[in-house]
Amino acid sequence: MKVLQWTMTIPEKRQEAFVAWFKEKAAPAFEKFGAIKHGLYKEKNKNVFIERLSFVDCFEVKDFFAEVKADPEARKLSRMYEGDFGARNVELKILEKVC
Repeated sequence: MKVLQWTMTIPEKRQEAFVAWFKEKAAPAFEKFGAIKHGLYKEKNKNVFIERLSFVDCFEVKDFFAEVKADPEARKLSRMYEGDFGARNVELKILEKVC
């Protein structure tokens, strides 16, 4: 299994809207691009959110980003993180299951 993990800071005043948007809009879009599991987590007592998308082993990261870039609706959604929700300090990690 491969996992894409984004860590980001979301301003407190936008967090409730961000969580609702993730459930209603972002999560279903991830499934369109092959995510078999997705989740949003928040660090306790901090404004830091962690988003994880899980994919099968044969998943290719470069193909995922190319497909997202080619899809107008997905591109719009990806811009909303920073534009609408003020995401900052965004960091992407690519994780592979080892056992």
